[in-house]
Amino acid sequence: MTTSPTFPRLVLRADGNPRIGLGHVMRLLALADILRDQFGCVFVIQEPDHVLLSQLQESCSEVVEMPPQPAGGEPAWLAHHILRPTDILVLDGYGFEFSYQEAVRPYVAKLVCLDDLHAFPFAADVVLNPAGGISEANYDLRRPRARLLSGPKYAPLRAAFRSNSASRPVASPSSVLVCLGGADPTHQTQRVAATLLTLPVVEQVQIVVGSAYTGWESLSQWAEHEAKVTLHRNLPPDALAELMQSCGAAVCSPSTISYEYCAAGGGLLFLLPTAANQHDLHEFLRSAGMALLYPSAANVLTSPEVLRIAEQLRAAQNQYFDGHAPARLRQAFNALCLPDAPFNLRLVTAADSDLLLAWTNEPTVRQASFNPQPVPAEFHERWLNARLTDPYALLLLAEEESTGAPIGLIRFSIAHDEATLSYLLDPRYRGRGWAAPLLALGTAHLAQSYPQVRRIVGHVQRRNQASLRAFERAGYTLLPTPLSGEPDSVTFVWLL
Repeated sequence: MTTSPTFPRLVLRADGNPRIGLGHVMRLLALADILRDQFGCVFVIQEPDHVLLSQLQESCSEVVEMPPQPAGGEPAWLAHHILRPTDILVLDGYGFEFSYQEAVRPYVAKLVCLDDLHAFPFAADVVLNPAGGISEANYDLRRPRARLLSGPKYAPLRAAFRSNSASRPVASPSSVLVCLGGADPTHQTQRVAATLLTLPVVEQVQIVVGSAYTGWESLSQWAEHEAKVTLHRNLPPDALAELMQSCGAAVCSPSTISYEYCAAGGGLLFLLPTAANQHDLHEFLRSAGMALLYPSAANVLTSPEVLRIAEQLRAAQNQYFDGHAPARLRQAFNALCLPDAPFNLRLVTAADSDLLLAWTNEPTVRQASFNPQPVPAEFHERWLNARLTDPYALLLLAEEESTGAPIGLIRFSIAHDEATLSYLLDPRYRGRGWAAPLLALGTAHLAQSYPQVRRIVGHVQRRNQASLRAFERAGYTLLPTPLSGEPDSVTFVWLL
């Protein structure tokens, strides 16, 4: 293996071909590009064509071409030839059902599944569904503390499509992009383009297909006689993003290509599904006001209100694609590298008052606090009573799983869309590396309890090296400028 042993490995497993398209592979390729500074990325794939193989080799430290396996034999092959106990295995595809996940789960540290269907149970630690409007209620998550990451804010997009596009000028809808995925498995590209050409307002149709598209020869022959049509095949991401920015309208499948159009600049987006697994994205893009149904394209493009409609859709697109998805994905995968927390969280009650006061006034805690003075008991009682009745305060006590013994506290103060956290550990439990898992578990609890919160901040004294390391291990990002106003302090942030 060529992967450096100093990095944890991300093993990415997906297939792509003309029959199923390239969507699964492209998502994992984007994920590898986002995470390759943190992980050694190994891509496992069956029978890639030479163009796809070259793309994989550019983004991954190693590409393994897996030979065809007998039914049910793939997990054993992976376990014997590829997987290590410290790996994070990421699966994206139709065939990785619950029995497959259970078979590979013992051979890796963590399991992640990218999913569009929520059609079977999951043994994964994390399920990532880029569609919005999806919650854990849609899933049967069998792994303890399994998490669902859903929506555009966790969508792995290629680098060319990641920056927020709100300031870019709106292109004219007279130029229309047609891209029904890299493969267009239902062969609708030519028919859609021909229909658009019948509209007098359409001046240019830009058709994009990928290496897995099987109708290139006939499409090329047809396009030779259509002056308004330009064909593009295997466009690199930067060129595709630039082309999207020049097209004020697009007909796309409700897949990653639609997300890329929204993120690159956006405009009039018309959806034409080409696969069953696109249902969630189709419903989300439409219900969120980011896209319209393809049958409405002729009426909208010829309407006197076309520019107003385009701007309305573009505003919704800019709201959802803020350019921070890579940071959120890095956070989530950093947290996956932590050991499983050997404790549970529960809400603090008034009965915990004496314990919390003792922890608060413990000398090491006071030294690490911005106010080093001991807290009087009467002040603590008033403070705790106020917090317990405050809907914008969340106090969580950590208790050891095996004994039920209290081991620490993490608390959040919520103001509008921001939460500020602080935490502490009982002196008997310090030095075990438990601070980072406490931060990760508390962060996940806060995100579930307060969905309106968009970021969490934590302020730490520079001399508190243990806490600095804990925030870094938990996946928090150090801001270049501290926000607390306290001298000799730093601020860490988590984006939600």
